[in-house]
Amino acid sequence: TLKLMKKILMIHTTYRLTGGEDVAFNNEVKVLKNNFNVEVMKFSNKNIPNIFKQFIYFLTNNNKDSQKKLKKKLVKFKPDIVYVHNTWFKASLGIFKELNNSGIDFVIKLHNYRFDCGKSFFKKTHLNGRKKCDGCGYNDKDNFFFNKYFKESYIKSLFLIIYSKKYYKLLKESKIVTLSEFQKNFLVESGFEPKLINTLHNPISIGKISKNFNYYELEPKSYIIYAGLISEAKGSKTLIETYSLLKNFKKKLVIVGEGPLYSELKKKFENKNIIFFGKLDNEEVISLIQNAYSVITNTNLYEGQPTLLFEASKMKINSVYPNNGGISEFFPNNNPFSFKPNSREDLFNKLILLNDSKLVQNQSIKNYEFIEEVYSSESYLKNFEKIIN
Repeated sequence: TLKLMKKILMIHTTYRLTGGEDVAFNNEVKVLKNNFNVEVMKFSNKNIPNIFKQFIYFLTNNNKDSQKKLKKKLVKFKPDIVYVHNTWFKASLGIFKELNNSGIDFVIKLHNYRFDCGKSFFKKTHLNGRKKCDGCGYNDKDNFFFNKYFKESYIKSLFLIIYSKKYYKLLKESKIVTLSEFQKNFLVESGFEPKLINTLHNPISIGKISKNFNYYELEPKSYIIYAGLISEAKGSKTLIETYSLLKNFKKKLVIVGEGPLYSELKKKFENKNIIFFGKLDNEEVISLIQNAYSVITNTNLYEGQPTLLFEASKMKINSVYPNNGGISEFFPNNNPFSFKPNSREDLFNKLILLNDSKLVQNQSIKNYEFIEEVYSSESYLKNFEKIIN
């Protein structure tokens, strides 16, 4: 069939710590491989040999090694289209030079808002009159003038700015795929060309579930779970503090993941009702979600497509989440467990609402039916075909 003849090259740079983006990329590869002739090119930020050479590549945004590798692949595989995910930092922007020279069509998928947050040298321009950036959590208390995107490093932040300035220009002239209509509107309002932007959700496949559940000595349905980065921007501290105010609440709070606030919060809050697991394998996380009473997130940021919430709905598990940055697109309307962003009071009320087990059960089913209908693999493939044709 015509479908099988389409050759797609997928490009991605993996993070040093595996994140939602890496999981999403692997899921997408799986679905597309069943329907197209797909090859994958992965670059990795894990180990960086020859620091001086990488420094030059960083400054010029041209990684000659990556370009050579890509050129070879294009000649050998001859794809019809190249589907680019993360290029920071190892793939570098030089790969787009290679793609333009080859004349092969490409499309870029945006997973987050870093392209926008990193394009200014100064804090003032980044925040543009706001107290806080909803794309990355940067706020007006952070340092004096410089847009220090990476709190731990000026150098890394400078490199990101050099990268993002070029990347932003490039994006404005490229075909883009966003994860939500919210993100698409964000781009259009920033002056991007609407006809170059399409929305395409990440397909979710649950994969293997760990048999190791009893190892955690948790009864099924006895806990609510947060899984992700433990940081200020993800609202981890507020979530734990708000949970701690509950009286006679029957469910434990399980926190999975690592991040800048992990040690501090574990030391301060860990008790028989608040359990910190640190970093776990994807299989173990899935197993914990599958046996949870509800999942919860308190992110202060615009999210692309929150993997945790999607996986929960797919397994008929309820979600409690803030109604911000397009998250609500992935749930049916009037969800009683959606709360006002940055509102401790509303978050507290939703936690109390979890005591109504009938409501939790009904909403879990509604969430499941909604994503099965709106975000099925079939609808994903239909949209994907439209984009590449």
